[in-house]
This record gives sequence, C-alpha cells and structure tokens, in this order.
Amino acid sequence: MTSKFNILEFSKIDNDGLNRSSKIFVIVFITIHASVFSQKQKTDSITGYFTRIEKLVSETKDQNKYKEINTLTAMKDNVFGKEKADILLQLCHLYKYRNIEISNNYNQEALAVSEQLNYQHGIYKAKYNMAYLMFVQGNFNRSMEVINGLQKVINYSRYPQTYAEFENLKADIYTERGEYDKALETGLKLLDIAETTKNKFILSKAHAALSHYYLRLENYQKALEHCLKGLDYIIEQKDTHYIFQKVDEIARMCAKLGDKEAALKAYDFYLKLEKNLYSPGSYIQSVVYMNMADIYLSTGEYERSKNYLEQAITMVNANNYRFRLPRALMIQAELFLKTKDTVSAILTYEKSVDAAENINAFDVIKSNILVLMDLYDKVGEPDKVIENKTMYDAIRDSLFNNEKEQRIVILEARRKIKEAGLKQQALELENMSQRAELTAIITALVLILVFGLFVVIVYVKFKEKNKVIYRRTIENLEAQLRTENKKIPTKLAEIKNDDKTVTTIDDNIKEIILKRLKKLEEELFFIDSDCNLHQLSEKLKTNPKYLSQVINIEKGSNFNNYINELRINHLLTKLLQDEEFRNRKLSYIAASVGYNNLNTFNSAFKKRQGILPSFFIKQLNEETQKG
Repeated sequence: MTSKFNILEFSKIDNDGLNRSSKIFVIVFITIHASVFSQKQKTDSITGYFTRIEKLVSETKDQNKYKEINTLTAMKDNVFGKEKADILLQLCHLYKYRNIEISNNYNQEALAVSEQLNYQHGIYKAKYNMAYLMFVQGNFNRSMEVINGLQKVINYSRYPQTYAEFENLKADIYTERGEYDKALETGLKLLDIAETTKNKFILSKAHAALSHYYLRLENYQKALEHCLKGLDYIIEQKDTHYIFQKVDEIARMCAKLGDKEAALKAYDFYLKLEKNLYSPGSYIQSVVYMNMADIYLSTGEYERSKNYLEQAITMVNANNYRFRLPRALMIQAELFLKTKDTVSAILTYEKSVDAAENINAFDVIKSNILVLMDLYDKVGEPDKVIENKTMYDAIRDSLFNNEKEQRIVILEARRKIKEAGLKQQALELENMSQRAELTAIITALVLILVFGLFVVIVYVKFKEKNKVIYRRTIENLEAQLRTENKKIPTKLAEIKNDDKTVTTIDDNIKEIILKRLKKLEEELFFIDSDCNLHQLSEKLKTNPKYLSQVINIEKGSNFNNYINELRINHLLTKLLQDEEFRNRKLSYIAASVGYNNLNTFNSAFKKRQGILPSFFIKQLNEETQKG
C-alpha cells in the first residue's frame, strides 16, 4: 500500500460480546440467588424513626446549638493550647451550615494553633474542615487535593472519625463528578472497615456515602435503605447535628419513590424539629426548600413551588453554595416548562449547564444536555441540537466506558457475596437445624466466587491483550516514522470476478491518478468530514469508476477502508508526537481527522488497531508520565 504509514493490522479481539455476556451472566446469577442469600431486614417504619428522633430530641433538649455557640465563643479567648484548638474546631463545625465565612475563619485559626503546637488531631480535623468547605462551594478538585495530601498519614485505627469523614467526603466528590465506580469502591471499602471495627460513627459515614451514591444513580430504594441504616447509628450516638439532613433525605427519597404524602409529612416533622431544636442553617435549609419546591412542582402546585425555589436560590447565591446551584436551576427550568415558558426553560437549563461546568459536575451536565437537545429540536434549532449532542457524546465517552461499568458490577457482586456470607453465618448460629440449607448456600457462594474469579481473569486478560496491541502499534508506528521518507514499492493486483479478470485502465491514466492522489494525501484531503468518492474524483479530474478501480487495485481496499486507514495512520502519528493534542476531548480529536460521529470514530479505530482510542491515549499518557 502507498499510504503515508503502513501500520500493521493485527488480529482483532472481539471482547465486547464477552464483556456483555459476562456482565449479563453475573447480574442474572446474583438475581436468581438473591432470594436465598438475603432475608428481609426487620427495620422500623419511617414513622418509627421519627418517634425515636422525638425521643432523642426530648433527651437532648438542653443541647441548644445557639447556647453552645455563645458558650464556646465566650470561652475561646480564655483558654490556650489544645483546648483552644478544640473549641475553635467545634465552632467551625457549628457554623459550617450557617455561615461559611465565619466557619472558615474559625477553622483557619484552629489550624494555626494546632500547627504551632504540633497537635496532629487538630491539624487533621482542620484540614478536613477545609476540604469540606471547599466541597460545599463546589471546589471539588481543590477539596480532593487536600484529601489526597493526607491520605497516607490518616488511618482508621488511630483517627477513626477523621478517617471516616475524609472517606465519606471523597466518595461524595466522586459521586458529584460522575466517577461512580470510584464512589462505590470508596463507600464499600469504608463500610467493610466499619463492619470490622463495629465503629458506629464510621458506620454512619459509610451508609451516608452509599446513600448519596445510589441517590445520584436514581436507585432511590437502595438510597433510602442506606439512609435509614445511617440514621440508626446517628440516633444511637445521640448526635442531633445530622438529624435535619437525614429527615430531608427521607422526604426526598419518599417523593422520588412516588409517595408524595409521606414526603410532605416528613417535611412537617422537619419544621416541628426546627421549632423544638434550632435552625439547622442556610446550607441545609436551602436544599430543603429546593426539595419542597420539587415536590410541589410534581403535584401541580406551581406557585408554592416557585416561592420555595426563590428562597432556596436566594440562600444559595448569598452564601456561594455553588454545589447546590446546578440542581436549583434544573428545578427552576422544569417549573418554566410546566408553566409553558419554553424560552425561559432553555435559558435556565443553559445556566444550569454553566453552573455544573464550574464545579465539574459532569453527570448534571449530561442530564441537562439531554433535555436541551429535545427542547432545541422542538423549537427548530438543529445547530443547537448537534452542538449539544456532540458535547453529550464527549461526556458520555469520558465518564462511562465498559471498564467502569464492569468495575461497578464486580464491586456490587463482591459486596452482595460478603453480605450473603455474613447473614448465613448468623443463620447457622441461630438455628443449627438448617445445616443442609447452609451447605447449599455455601456451595452457591463458592460458585459465585469461582465465577467472579473467572470474570476477573477474563477482564485481566482482556486488559493485557489490549496492552500488547497498544505496544505493537507504538513500536510499528515508531519504525514507520524512522522510514518516513523511504518509498514503499507498490504491488499491482488483479481484480477477479467468477474467474474472469476485469480489464484494468490504461497505465498512463493510472499513473496520473496515482500521482495526483499522492499529492492530495500529502495535503491531508482525507481529514475533510465530507470527503467522498465523487468529490475526490472531481479533484483528480477523473471519473468515480476509474478512481475506485485504482484504489481497489493499487491500495488493496475499497474507498471507505482506504479513507479510514489514512485518517487513523495520520492520527496515530499526531497522538504520538503532540501531547497537548491527545489530551483534548475525544470528540475534538475525532473531528480533527474527519469524524463527526464519535461512535463511527471508535468503530473505525478499533477495527484498524484492535483497541479503543480512549485506551490507546490513556496508555500513551501513562508511558509519557513514567518516561
């Protein structure tokens, strides 16, 4: 072939079917055995939880947070050393839902005192507060930098509460950024530690992380289950600080599960709590008003929804709760749609996308863009539809690939296996007469573990094969780069059809076409997304039939494969040589070599190289960083 680089085509590994089959098999297998492994938990009704909360409030009615704030404020200037640091940290904790600026000032003072004393507990607690306040304001990346900076020095055996708070916050950041596999892994790891240590505070934080994860995935039943489990441990610890959040979460999940009446009763209970205890602060109050607006929106009470939403947005803007803003704007846009104001709805969805981009909340961007695509289609703006679809494909490709989906399936499966094993141990201790049933369950567990191991082995082999393909691609590409200026002799071929040789065109005409074609290749004609056989034949001043015949004979492939080969070969060189280019969005990279559709680009690249472009770029970046 006479293309610029003659990259060897490798045997293609059809792993997609295997991956899909493995995932389907795991899900079906777990579903079939779920009835054997799980017993229905004997948890209190939601009303029962509210009764327990009322009892806790009556027992701790003297724990008024306003009085506590006044007392601590009066004490802080009269104490020194570690005691002063602890009081400042308590004040930061009490203010963080009321006033971020005051909370941050107390925290900075606590950090300064702790560092002066080399008081490690105080330093780590202040660093957590710093990361949390950044999270509240939507600075997810900066918050994660603080967490990662302390990851190696904080362990759960020495600093159990601080460790649990950091891990909970880390899981929440992963969830908000749409990195669901990492969020699930972090939450499950924290839950494993909590169950091993039987630490109630860690248990409450682990369930809080998993509740947030399942809420974002719209699995509201599981989110509610983890919320209630976490609430159990909060009540046992007699800590009223997180009660308001939990009541709000219960109300929101009841609404999402279709029980609007239960949700409104929960908010009536919330208002009663607020009256008997204290105001939880604008951070929690803003999300409560948002959720109440959402409920009244779904029941058609638009005026009440509007009133609550306006109060929520006012609180969010006044306190710079950037974390809350994208969802508040989404609800406002939905309200505009319900009241037939499509123009305002579109503008508000666009504002929500901008707010989500400011905090890297890619899952919110993705859901908003889907709605915008539909709205722009309805109002007859096809350019805006294409623009949003391009962005949607890029985000979907960067956030949700097969590796992450499979990772989530495996993590869920492992957790279900562990839960089944724990429940079976308890069952054996309670009733020895069920030994036969236990043996059957253990056998099933072993089968799941064996199959899980098989899935992991297949997955590892798939990854290794991809790495081999990647390495061979790079080696061949580097070899071709070294011989770039060397001419590769062409080999004439005959086209046969039913044992009859097709008459080839005149050699002089063929040579003229080939020379012109080579010149156009050097001018990179193929990166034009509109490039086709007729367009190219016009440029070469020949007819499509002659051109097709020359490409078939001299290039050894049909026109589409020829164009794809030129594009991929050109792209491989550019990716290898230009680090800034390969770190652009995948949709941009695809468009730069003539692919407007990301799926077509992925298919062409994988057909040619045997691996997806995202995997190739990832491996290339990793090797660059190591080198």
